[in-house]
Amino acid sequence: MLASRLDESYSVEVRSAITPLTVAKVTANSASRFVAPFIAAISSGLHVSLSTVGAAIAVSELVGLSAPLVTHLAGRFERRSAMSCGLLVMSLGACIAATSRSAVQFTGGLAVIALGKIVLDLGAIAWITDRVEVIRVGRAIGLTESAWAIGLFTGVVLMGVVTGLTSWRWGYVLAIIAMVAMSVVLRHVLPDEQPRAGHLDGTIRQKSRLAAGWWVIAATIALMASAQAIFVTFGTWLQHDFGFSDIALAAVIFGFGVAELLGTSTTVRFVDRWGAQNSTMLGAAAVIPAGLALAVLHGHLVIGIALLALFIGAFEFAIVSTLSLANSLIPSNPSSGLAMMVSGATLGRAAMSPVATAAFTSHGMWLPAVLGASCASVTALFHLRYRAVVRASPPTIV
Repeated sequence: MLASRLDESYSVEVRSAITPLTVAKVTANSASRFVAPFIAAISSGLHVSLSTVGAAIAVSELVGLSAPLVTHLAGRFERRSAMSCGLLVMSLGACIAATSRSAVQFTGGLAVIALGKIVLDLGAIAWITDRVEVIRVGRAIGLTESAWAIGLFTGVVLMGVVTGLTSWRWGYVLAIIAMVAMSVVLRHVLPDEQPRAGHLDGTIRQKSRLAAGWWVIAATIALMASAQAIFVTFGTWLQHDFGFSDIALAAVIFGFGVAELLGTSTTVRFVDRWGAQNSTMLGAAAVIPAGLALAVLHGHLVIGIALLALFIGAFEFAIVSTLSLANSLIPSNPSSGLAMMVSGATLGRAAMSPVATAAFTSHGMWLPAVLGASCASVTALFHLRYRAVVRASPPTIV
């Protein structure tokens, strides 16, 4: 399927692995994304407030700050083993969440899910960067990151339907089955070999690029905070303001997943041509008016849903482009640069989750929408600063 999107300049090994890698990430992303749109159902099932579940999401996201350490430890193992173990760890976390009887236990389950996802994501992207030259890595990573969108309109939708028919706990059970199955599949379809050294970029001084890279990480924090302001509130907004059921919400999520897939597909097509940094700025710039318009028009259902779809699709274009940029932050060790960006993304989600849920509870949907637009503006400004620093540090052959 996805192999047809890669031409013959990519190895047979990469083309044959791209589909199972993406499907594995679909199952993982479904499990990790389920909580945000169905936060109202989960808070009701646990008999706690919306803000309490928002705090649980924030605490669990802080696990992502361990990404640099996880990268160091995972580097001792085969990429295939890291990915397979990551899925199994996520399955354990989903089991803890599904059987939770308190907010504390649920938080622990989310934290374990987050930890396993870090291992899976870093292993998958490292596997690709081991085998694809830097100038073509954006397309390959973009294809696997289509799992973020596909997971929303397949896995999360199916989990939502199960939630509507039974409960959110059985939604997690569905994810557990899928992740365990894909853990076994990856062990069988990926090659059994030691990871190869990543492709080095000797044209840019590592110190100056890393200094500039801190602006990218700061921009990623803001970009993920922008998205989280919407992700943890739109489900409750539709259910609270317009009376959506869990199944009706799942249907809307399907549409948002299509919008995300469109954003990812656009990235796959253009990121290597336009450049990862330019693409990130373009996506962030599109998020800003969508968020501001949603703040004004959130009382209109059809218009509000359309603006949400635009917001989500633009964010997806920006974040997938950012992942391609992460590989160049530390030229001698692309995985470390990615780990630093994962930590930044985690910090952005963790910081915004309790703020956005509290903002919605107190003021309604307009305030999270303004927060999302504001953070996207910060993202664009930080990327402008990154560009200025890179231009002020001319390349040096080493």
